[in-house]
Amino acid sequence: MKGTVQAPCDDFPVIAQPDLPTADTARTEQPVPVPTGRVFWTLIGIYVLATLVASVAMLALQPVSGIDAAALSLVQFAPALGALVTWLIGRKVIGPLLPAAVSARRVRENLGYILAACLLFGLLIAGATALTGHDLVGPVAVGGVPFVVFFVVQLIGATGEEIGWRGFLQPLLETRMRRFAAIAVTGAVWALWHVQAFGAGPVVAVSFFVSAMAFAVLLGALGTGSFWQRVLVAAVGHWLINVGIYLSAGDDTLASPQVVITALGAVFIAAATLAVRSSRAR
Repeated sequence: MKGTVQAPCDDFPVIAQPDLPTADTARTEQPVPVPTGRVFWTLIGIYVLATLVASVAMLALQPVSGIDAAALSLVQFAPALGALVTWLIGRKVIGPLLPAAVSARRVRENLGYILAACLLFGLLIAGATALTGHDLVGPVAVGGVPFVVFFVVQLIGATGEEIGWRGFLQPLLETRMRRFAAIAVTGAVWALWHVQAFGAGPVVAVSFFVSAMAFAVLLGALGTGSFWQRVLVAAVGHWLINVGIYLSAGDDTLASPQVVITALGAVFIAAATLAVRSSRAR
């Protein structure tokens, strides 16, 4: 009608329409498949068995490789090989169980705690070794290679171990038990895997087990986030711990009193680091 103005379309009421699921939202909202207990523990058993078989193979390969075990022990790669075999067998089940990434800031914080803990640990055991009247080995050649080469390849070896222990086994166990329990179980398996320490007498066996459990708590608690984020933090810690022990004790890491000093230092460092971290998080 002349003289009237039609309201713009925006003035008409709009009836809200329900959101229709898209391919992306449907995919992200699907529940993560939970494997049965039988399937899950079978895969854990495969990992342990594959790691043991790989360990025997690496020990057999060491003498013919031309690599001195003092410089780099090939058996350190057995946990990574065990993880690879298990992944190839059960990747459809394992993939959804692996944890999501955390922020880069948190990874940097965890690395900072690890670096500080390893530095303090090295100073503690060096001081205790000197006080007991034993000479410090220091940065000397190892297994026929310069110390700087030993320093680098130890990171490679530590990474090989941590791919299996803190990168693979622990996060899988965390889907079935509390985080501290997963850390403890992983630590116990890791400790018992070092069979050579348990044939050197009760003092060495107990001291080594205590050390391994303390380090497992430290590395396992600070290793958070995705597979590679956990491996990064744990491998750096494992690497520096090994180097620190060598600088004090050399090849006599299982001799007394070095093994006892290492155990006491490991317990103190793990407890102190996690206490500081917990207090700062409040």
